[in-house]
Amino acid sequence: MTRSAFPRLCTHRVALLAIVLGATLVGGCAEVPEIVFRQEALSTEADMALGGAAPTAENQAIAPAAEPGAADMAKRSGMPEPTPSDIGQPTPQLVKQASLVLVLTDIDTAVTQVQTIIQQAQGDVLSLQDHRSPEGTAQQVSLTLRVPQAELDSVLEALRPLGTVQQQSLTAEDVSSQLVDLEARLKNLRQAEAALLEIMARSGEISHVLEVARELSTVREGIERMAAQQQNLRRQVAFSQIDLTLQSPVTSVPPLRPVGETLGNTWKSATQSVKTFTVSGLKLGLWLLAFSPYWVLLAALGYGGYRLWQSHSQPPATAEADNS
Repeated sequence: MTRSAFPRLCTHRVALLAIVLGATLVGGCAEVPEIVFRQEALSTEADMALGGAAPTAENQAIAPAAEPGAADMAKRSGMPEPTPSDIGQPTPQLVKQASLVLVLTDIDTAVTQVQTIIQQAQGDVLSLQDHRSPEGTAQQVSLTLRVPQAELDSVLEALRPLGTVQQQSLTAEDVSSQLVDLEARLKNLRQAEAALLEIMARSGEISHVLEVARELSTVREGIERMAAQQQNLRRQVAFSQIDLTLQSPVTSVPPLRPVGETLGNTWKSATQSVKTFTVSGLKLGLWLLAFSPYWVLLAALGYGGYRLWQSHSQPPATAEADNS
C-alpha cells in the first residue's frame, strides 16, 4: 500500500464511521417519542382502570386555546349563547293525589273495569264503598286506588272514558326538603349512636354504662321514628292515590212510595185533624161559658129595647077605633 492510498483509506473509514454514527443518532431520536408515547398510553390506561382520570393541567390549559367553546362559536356565528342546563339539579320528590267523579248508568260493570285497569298498572284497590237508595233507583260507589306514580297519567286516561266526567282534580306536593332534612337528622343520630357505643365500650363504671345506655336508647328511638317517616314519604312519592266516585244519573221523577206507607201516613193525618178540631171546639165552649153572664145581660137589654120600640111604633088608626 502506497503512502498516497493510505490517506484515502482513512478518509473512507472516517466517512463510513460518520454515516454509521449519524444513522444511530437518527434511529435513537426516532425511538424516544415512541417510548414516550407508550409510557403515556400505559399511564392513561392505568388511570382509566382506577376510575378515569381527569385531563392534566397542561392539557386543560391548551385545550381551550386549541378548540373554541360553544359560546365562542355562537359569538362568531352571530347566534345567542346557550343557557345552562338543569341536568345537575336533583329531581323534585312529588306526592301526587288525584280525584275523579264519573256519572254512568251501569256502575257494577264499571267497577269490574276499574279493577282490571288497576291490576294492569300494578296498583291496588285500598277501599270500596257501595251506597244504594232503598228504592234501588240511585247508586254511588266510592273507591280509593293506589298506583305507581309513573302510571298515574295513563290510569286517569283509561278511567275517564268509563263515564261522563263531572269533577276532576290533581294535586302535587314537593317533599324534597323534608326528605333531605330527615336524611341529615338520621346521619347525625347514627353518628351519635356510634359515639355512644364507643364510649360504652371504653367505660368501665356501671353508672356510666347505664347512663350511656339510656342515652343510646333515646337515640335509637329517634332513629327508628325518623326512618319510619322517611320510608312513609318515599312510599307516598313512589305511589299516587286516586279517589274515584262512580254515580248513577239523578232522576227528576220522585219514586212511588209503598201503599201501606201511604195509607198509614193518611190515617195519621186524619186522626190528627180530628183531634185538633175537637180540642178547638172544647176551647170555644169554655170561652162561651166563661162569658155567659155578659151574654144574658146583652140578651135582656136587647129584648127590652125591642119591646119598647114595638110599643112606640103602633099605628094611630087603631087608637081611634078603640075610642069610637
